[in-house]
Amino acid sequence: MLTFTKYLGIAFTLAGIPLLVADYLHVGSELLLITGLFLIFFGKEKVEDERAQKLRSEALMISFAVAYIADVAITYLYNGQGLIFSSHQPRYFVVVVLSLSIIIYYVKTFATGYSK
Repeated sequence: MLTFTKYLGIAFTLAGIPLLVADYLHVGSELLLITGLFLIFFGKEKVEDERAQKLRSEALMISFAVAYIADVAITYLYNGQGLIFSSHQPRYFVVVVLSLSIIIYYVKTFATGYSK
């Protein structure tokens, strides 16, 4: 069951995606999306204990490592003229880290049978 914070995060995320896509060149267009992802990931669960905190921290560490490796690879390929796009904006890194964290956290939560 979701809490109010999670519902608010989902609403911000759903409103922030089209805003970012429509106006990606404008600085600040990603703030609603990042806020929504942040609320979803760091919002309290109905049952919040040490295991939920452990799963959350593991998901954040894994997603940071994966996003950093992807960012370095994209930068390398972009500088070598292998790609036509670059991830030079830190805002995209934050979006990728939070998105991966949410996915990893909930996959691990449901895979271990921890959800109630």
